[in-house]
Amino acid sequence: MEQIDLQEIKHKTTSSVIFLSLRNIGIQAISFIGFFLLTYILGTKEVGVFAIVAESVGILGYFSDIGLAAALIQQKTEVTKDELQTTFTVQQILVLLALIIAFPIIKNQHLASNELWIVASLCFSFIAASLKTIPSVLLERKLNFKLLSTIDIVENITFYIFAVLFAFLGFGTLSYAIATFIRSLLGLLIIYKFISWPIGFSFSKDVAKKLFRYGIPYQFNSFISVAKDRLSNLFVAQIIGTNFFGILAWAQKGPRMPLSFMDAIMKITFPTFSRLQDHKDLLKKSLDKSLFFIALVVFPALVGISFVGQDFIYIVPKYTKWLPAIFPMYLYSLNYAIAAITTPITNAFNAVGKITLTTRFMIMWTILTWVFFPILSWKFGYIGTVWASVIVGFSSFIVWIVAKKEFDVNIFKSVQKPFFGSLLMSLILLIINQLNLDHLINVIFKIISGSLIYFLFIYLSSRTEINWFWQQIQCLKNKKQS
Repeated sequence: MEQIDLQEIKHKTTSSVIFLSLRNIGIQAISFIGFFLLTYILGTKEVGVFAIVAESVGILGYFSDIGLAAALIQQKTEVTKDELQTTFTVQQILVLLALIIAFPIIKNQHLASNELWIVASLCFSFIAASLKTIPSVLLERKLNFKLLSTIDIVENITFYIFAVLFAFLGFGTLSYAIATFIRSLLGLLIIYKFISWPIGFSFSKDVAKKLFRYGIPYQFNSFISVAKDRLSNLFVAQIIGTNFFGILAWAQKGPRMPLSFMDAIMKITFPTFSRLQDHKDLLKKSLDKSLFFIALVVFPALVGISFVGQDFIYIVPKYTKWLPAIFPMYLYSLNYAIAAITTPITNAFNAVGKITLTTRFMIMWTILTWVFFPILSWKFGYIGTVWASVIVGFSSFIVWIVAKKEFDVNIFKSVQKPFFGSLLMSLILLIINQLNLDHLINVIFKIISGSLIYFLFIYLSSRTEINWFWQQIQCLKNKKQS
């Protein structure tokens, strides 16, 4: 029976990875086109305003769960009605408390009417996300990510269609509010149409105590993350100003796009690693393969984005307002390459119950963030902010060393082939840069040449991994036919 269960996990995980990878291509295409149109129509200050408000309201999300959802996903036994309803009850109480606490803070900010509407729409999005938690948990425990992915696609398409439409009609930052509200409502309606559960309010002390045992340490890491990321971002925004914060938001958008592939892998591997925590060899192999395939996609994508970014700006009329974001984009690409390897490892620590390890790392990163971000931002402006992120990012090598001890995974060996392939790709693109071609021709030539060089290197160096991946696809086909 155990072998059948493990085989089922393997098939579901592989199927979900393939599906989400293909789905991400579509989502990122939509996201890229939508963000490009928005940043073409809107100015740096308007983009900065939305980024600041989104960071502010995003803080609420960390206080609405206390890790109970993660505890339900991580536990080995089947979830019960009492566990679901207790989690739901506690979460809704926390949502209400978070909104009550946030209201006087928002009121004292003296926001403009459009900004207030953005806050209102993001608060509604926050409530909708909390209502989607239990159906999402049930889907994740079954490793059924296809429906979750479909909802994500619908939400993304909806958001950008309405955001671009209303921005074009002259609604400015209000476009974000309208699009956010519609997206959140639609996603909530869809997930409840397809997933039913015994919704209701109840509280079991024994259930809560059991879930809190895992959930509170898990959420404590989230609270630290709030201080590390969102609160520090808001503090930095006060130092560098709305315009420059908008520039940093643009600089991060491109490099963040490949990380959506990492996010998809992590969404799948968290419940998968949780099921395999008693099978050390399978866990090690799964983590090793996850790191390889994340690096396989993320590393060359970051290189390509970095090398075509400036050409792209010059191709589009009136888009040169984003030129100050090019150098920060290079540094963010380096930082996100490190994050692409580090985040799945901390995800694995959480999945197997080693929450205290993650907590220590989070405390380390938080201290470094609050030391370097304010100082460098104050002294060097928005460029200092980016350098601070690089300094904090390089501290992640400590996580890689610990992963070797805990999982017996050699991080450098896992990602060395994608790394050297991306390095070779970088050298070719540097040579092309010296040719001084027309910007449009330069972009096309870089994409074709860089892709060919990288794929050729990977094909010659990683045939074993490619054959394994092909075998998994064939197994899935055979299973569907049978």
